[in-house]
Amino acid sequence: MDRVKMKFSRYLAVFLACLIFISFAGGSFAQSPISAQKITLDLKGIDVIDTLKIISQRTGMNIVASKSVTGKVTIFLKDVDVWDAFEIILLSNDLAYDVRNDIVNVMTGREYEAMYGERFKDKKELATIKLNYAKAAEVAKAVTQVKTSIGRVVVDEGSNSLILMDNASRLAQMKDMIAALDSPTVTKVFQLDYAKSDKLNPKIQDMITKGLGSARFDERSNTLVVTDLPGKVEDIEKVINAFDEKTRQVLIDAKIVQVELNDKLTTGINWQTIFEKISIDQTLTANLTSGGTLTISTGSGKNTFDSVIQALQTVGNTKIVSSPRITAVDGQEAKIMIATQEAYITATTTTPAAGAVTTAESVNFVPVGIQLYVTPFVNKEGYVTMKIRPVVSSVTSRIKTTASPDGVPIVKSSEAETSIVVRDGVTIVMGGLMEDTKKRTVNKLPFLGDIPFFGAAFRNVSDETKKTELVIFLTPTIITGDTSQPIPDMKAGSYSDYYVSVRDRIVNADLYNQTVRSKILNTALKSMPQEKLTGSAIVAFSLSDDGSLSGEPVMVNKVEPALAGLAIKSVKDSTPFPPFPKDLGKGTKAFKITLSFE
Repeated sequence: MDRVKMKFSRYLAVFLACLIFISFAGGSFAQSPISAQKITLDLKGIDVIDTLKIISQRTGMNIVASKSVTGKVTIFLKDVDVWDAFEIILLSNDLAYDVRNDIVNVMTGREYEAMYGERFKDKKELATIKLNYAKAAEVAKAVTQVKTSIGRVVVDEGSNSLILMDNASRLAQMKDMIAALDSPTVTKVFQLDYAKSDKLNPKIQDMITKGLGSARFDERSNTLVVTDLPGKVEDIEKVINAFDEKTRQVLIDAKIVQVELNDKLTTGINWQTIFEKISIDQTLTANLTSGGTLTISTGSGKNTFDSVIQALQTVGNTKIVSSPRITAVDGQEAKIMIATQEAYITATTTTPAAGAVTTAESVNFVPVGIQLYVTPFVNKEGYVTMKIRPVVSSVTSRIKTTASPDGVPIVKSSEAETSIVVRDGVTIVMGGLMEDTKKRTVNKLPFLGDIPFFGAAFRNVSDETKKTELVIFLTPTIITGDTSQPIPDMKAGSYSDYYVSVRDRIVNADLYNQTVRSKILNTALKSMPQEKLTGSAIVAFSLSDDGSLSGEPVMVNKVEPALAGLAIKSVKDSTPFPPFPKDLGKGTKAFKITLSFE
């Protein structure tokens, strides 16, 4: 009995091994090196048997066809997998196949169904789709993600067609996808006014429908040409409009003040004390922020600055070093320099292998004084973010060298860097940039004090160290640049007159805006309810040239009802305002005021 069981086990193991071998041999052809070969076929009305013979001769496939295999082949394929081309030929003629021991048996569909009890087409169906708009190679990448493991997607670039093989349900999904991708396209030309086409092009390329759309830009005319599906072109247009905005500009009014501190102020200016000395009726509020910066919500810009200067006079000798005004483009750095170029000489000696030694001298310059770097960024709510970097430098000593007998300057620098967000028209103050200045005073009798050795008895020398602090006032004002002005004639003095008129117009408009803001702030303080309000309310309104209110004020941002009511009431109760200055012209002007409560 045991011997019978042992023999049965051996026969069963051999039988299973044979099944595994047959199964492996039957399904291994698709993974053989032959399937990795590429083939190009250009056949028209060729007998299917001759076609199979051509494939066998070119690739080394072992093909056996039954007597019932007949048909004609018309096919144009370029550089496709051999196995894909083989299956396309059979499916187009309702033929089937199976593989045994690297031999491919080709038969009719009926013979396959009689042998295996199922139709060969139930596994795979064939469909050829010619594309009208999209590129076949690009669409194939998307369709390949949908096919099953037994499916095939073959690209015929010559006719811009796709040949699909898969089961019926999956083949239907692939057809629907191709129909959606191969839709009619539209072309639209975008003339850019502010954005640069070469900078915008990479952003647009990421949105283009792969294999269907395209985006081309012309740097000379600053134009973008987009071709894509209508819905996609609309989305691209929204992005272009978002980036092709008018570049905003900021007028930066800077005042640089130097304060020679009293002997008692060894730690610098006490700003809290300074602002306590300023009259309260000027509506000046100060909030200490980080980095030694003070934010001033100004009433009338000129009066406020004069009041601060008067208060600074109580702590030391105060003088305005410079008062520049500069316009900067949004996001672009503006530089203000009040400095001297200290020169020194360097020498370079060259010793050649043969010949005389040569020495070349060059003059170098290093800026010494005050340098102010400001980069403004404007948001849609009228706030300006300023990146500020002041640099104060001075020569402390000199090192004499052979090349530079006068000495190479040793420069001491004080530098600070900060970013701050302020409203349009608000002044910020930066302090804390202190420096010790040594001052020597010589009192002597004429002639006698100059006598060597003996002259010391007739002169008095005193050394004094003074501490100075540099204070920088910055007021950003957003300007649109919409006001037109004729170009001046090429006449003597016309340019200076032109720029003086432009400057005066900006100054007058700025002062009028400050006046309107000051009056509304005063009204808001008088109308403040007993309960504490916090937050920032932005209210927009329009004024006629006589200073009267035109229409109803509206809130720009969402705030608590009590704060919104206070903002609108303050604008209404402040009217009428003074008439427009001559530079503002006639008609109606729009204003936007921010009321902040902390």
